[in-house]
Amino acid sequence: MLSKRDKLFLAAETLVSLACPSCGAALTRTGDDFACRNRHRINVNRKGCLNVLSSQVDSCYDADLFAARRRVFDAGCYNAVVEAIESLLPDGDHHLLDAGCGDGWYLNALLTRHEGWCGAGVDISRDAIFQATDLPCTALWVVGDLRRLPFQDGSFTAVLDVLTPANYDEFRRVLASDGLLIKVYPGSGYLKELRAARNMPLYEEGQVDAYLREKAHLVDERRVTVTHAVSDDLWRDFVWMTPLMQDLSAGEKDAIAAKNAGSVTIDLHVAACRLEG
Repeated sequence: MLSKRDKLFLAAETLVSLACPSCGAALTRTGDDFACRNRHRINVNRKGCLNVLSSQVDSCYDADLFAARRRVFDAGCYNAVVEAIESLLPDGDHHLLDAGCGDGWYLNALLTRHEGWCGAGVDISRDAIFQATDLPCTALWVVGDLRRLPFQDGSFTAVLDVLTPANYDEFRRVLASDGLLIKVYPGSGYLKELRAARNMPLYEEGQVDAYLREKAHLVDERRVTVTHAVSDDLWRDFVWMTPLMQDLSAGEKDAIAAKNAGSVTIDLHVAACRLEG
């Protein structure tokens, strides 16, 4: 069985696309780390990931959030989203970048279903990437900033941007000339039961869609809408995993978690786009 570090090196060898975050030159393996021709070095964390941030960034997305998120995903609540993504990707092998990957669930789901595919996941949260390295897939996991991706131009056939703010210029740079951006963003009914628990109105559609169409050419799209019955434990995990609740104290979250609405709705747009210009 490969160690986490060995899996990272294997993924990096397959992708052949790492770029130095300091100067942009190609990074190559030098023993147990990576270096560019200008002698900048990137160490491989013992957890099996790279950290290319110049300083640690505080995030409200902590280990407890990602643990709850993993349980929600493992319960199958977002399986239909993976299937929608698959249906939008062309036939053939893919080099995937999951930008803002969180704990890596989407990338792992795709790579474990498709033996010939390879990929990388980037997130600014160290806690998230540390959890991603526990997944079975062989992927290159990076603690990094979407505004400065550590990859060479044209490295990926597809970039996944799932419920994450986009950096369209960087996505365009790292995509191959015929590559696709797969953008996943909320529909009006997304997590409506959780929004109701906080007396929030339904998600207002239009803003993300309009901005996306300014930046990209829409090729195809899917709408995933499914309502899941949830146990008390699963309802609590939804409460703890969603950013909708991250301004609340633990006690306030527990109070909402104690009042199970009985169901949770997943309502998401999944759009395949080309970034031109």
